[in-house]
Amino acid sequence: MLQLLRSHIRDTYRPGARLPTAKGAYRPTARALSSELGLPEHCVVTALRTLNAAGEIQIGRGGAPRVLGPHEMHDDDTPFVVTVRQRILSSHYKAGQALPTGLLGAEFRMSAVHVRRALRSLVWDGWVRCDEQGLHGPGYYVLLRFALARPDPN
Repeated sequence: MLQLLRSHIRDTYRPGARLPTAKGAYRPTARALSSELGLPEHCVVTALRTLNAAGEIQIGRGGAPRVLGPHEMHDDDTPFVVTVRQRILSSHYKAGQALPTGLLGAEFRMSAVHVRRALRSLVWDGWVRCDEQGLHGPGYYVLLRFALARPDPN
């Protein structure tokens, strides 16, 4: 069902488009998509939550869910991304260092799937890289060009 909904959204709605809704709320969107596809509403609700967690759509507060572009950041990820960028620029995280994703998730009260969603933006913008064979194991590593953007004061 998830793949069916994902394909329907990708084929029917452009990035930035709002998903169908009667009153701009989450449940009416699930109801409308359920009607369009002939799927049970509770399955559509679950699939919408999964697509939101993956960063394919953004379920906003008080508005209809919106389709995100391939490299568009989810609004909920902004504080996380801004903080990680600041820490890289201030040399809190150094070039080649593995990001402490578990600690960051706890700090920002984000699940692992939401941390990965936020890190996609940093990877796309070239701040970090995902490395399955990294020096400290699989993870996200700070790239050199941003870590050296400002000299270390020490």
